[in-house]
Amino acid sequence: MRQAYLSRIITYYNGELRDFKNHYLVVENGRIVGLTNKEQENFVDYSNYIILPGFVDAHTHLAQIDARAKWCPDLIEWLERYIFPAEMRFKDEKYARDAAKRFFKELAKNGTTTAAVFSSPFKNATDIAFQEASKMGLRVIIGQVMMDMNVPEELKISVEKAERDTRELAEKWHGYNDMLYYAVTPRFAVSCSMKLMKTLANIAKEKNLYIQTHISEQEREIEEVLKLNPKFKNYAQVYKHAGLLGPKTILAHGVHLNNEELKIIKEEDASIAHCPSSNFFLHSGIMSMDSMKRYGLQIGFGSDIAAGPYFSMLEVARDASYSNPISPEEAFYYTTLGGAKSLGFDKITGSLEPNKSADFVVLSLENFDDLDTRELLSSLIYLGDDRNIVATYVKGKEVYKKEKI
Repeated sequence: MRQAYLSRIITYYNGELRDFKNHYLVVENGRIVGLTNKEQENFVDYSNYIILPGFVDAHTHLAQIDARAKWCPDLIEWLERYIFPAEMRFKDEKYARDAAKRFFKELAKNGTTTAAVFSSPFKNATDIAFQEASKMGLRVIIGQVMMDMNVPEELKISVEKAERDTRELAEKWHGYNDMLYYAVTPRFAVSCSMKLMKTLANIAKEKNLYIQTHISEQEREIEEVLKLNPKFKNYAQVYKHAGLLGPKTILAHGVHLNNEELKIIKEEDASIAHCPSSNFFLHSGIMSMDSMKRYGLQIGFGSDIAAGPYFSMLEVARDASYSNPISPEEAFYYTTLGGAKSLGFDKITGSLEPNKSADFVVLSLENFDDLDTRELLSSLIYLGDDRNIVATYVKGKEVYKKEKI
């Protein structure tokens, strides 16, 4: 069935930012047919609202949904005091299901249609996460968090079990309905042995899985990594040796990467998930987007729940613009098409172009007709949050609708 949506539509289109006023977004069988100003018979009237592509969250943590706003400026101490206890709760499958339902509902409520998600250290809880993401209808990359050292015993996994869990979850979920994907997920080199990292990297290569991990978030973290791996000059070399870098690798943070590391990451074609809200909260430092762009790295924005306190990618984009001198148009790009590109989904989603998945968000904004494109995007980024989200669609299906007050 063909369905149209009348609205002001802003999207990257054929490589350019376009602002389509009083246009119809035409959708059929979950895909975009096109944008037109010709009147359509069967349409939803969103003319009092704005339509944007669905937002992309390149890095976040399901198991940390209830650990937000736990202040501690040292990453490792914060993990030990708040995050590891929060993740231990996911041994309880009832809690794991409740948390997953709330997590994916929050993504949809905030206009996020695509996300790369760290689950928890438990296989069953990760399986539940996939189930709930599927029910919600979102496009999600998920991985079981793997650690085998320097963490509480209850969170450690043997290399052998890590391999079994990875193979079983990937077999069941990777590519499921062309919406769900598995990522091998070694937390970071402080908590993962070289043997574990190499094992996971080999499985990822064999099965064409995603890889997601953290890199160079805080200086103490880097010091610990180099103490544990004294043969290497820098963090990126550790991951390269482990085989974790490649075109399907998502590296979160990268606040303190040096030029040699940026060159390595570019050569391996890995992407960076910039998490400015998290970096502010933990006082980790400010990632230089100019450095990343100078080396031609793919960049996406990540909410990084729970160090990032909010799900809204509008708020994340705002913090990105505070940490780096980027325009509203550029912030919008990384929240949509750029984010999709960093995850390898730019042929599928991230913009409202023909043949792409009909992933879009409907937003409210007062007096937006009086604003030009930059002013409108600026208002959304600097003033917007989940309260602006009216409805969220994935593959043309409404996955969230704001209740009328």
